[in-house]
Amino acid sequence: MADFWEKAGEALKVAEWAYQNGCYNEAVSRSYFAALRAALALLESIGLKPEKTTRIGHWVQANFATECVHRRKLVPRELASILSELRSLRAKADYARESVTAKEARQALRWAQEFLDAVQRRLVKS
Repeated sequence: MADFWEKAGEALKVAEWAYQNGCYNEAVSRSYFAALRAALALLESIGLKPEKTTRIGHWVQANFATECVHRRKLVPRELASILSELRSLRAKADYARESVTAKEARQALRWAQEFLDAVQRRLVKS
């Protein structure tokens, strides 16, 4: 768990740096990975681990929403939508011809920070 949590914090720091330096696509991408790794840390804390590392993003999305939000109610319901929104923005940042805007990057950072804050509160309770 600590490894994923540390990686989440590192990704958020890089996202903030990228945003401050005008690298908006990278800010969005790193924001998504910060949230994804935080979700992995929480899932691992309740004993769930992906069997493979392929398609891990899909596994995290499904299991986080099902186990952490709906079934166990460990975190607020909004976190499932934040993870989904970050994934969509990341697809634009990484794969679309057009770049994300500064406004989109700032929103991604806010969402990622909110996500990590909520997960951290839950991890501290565990």
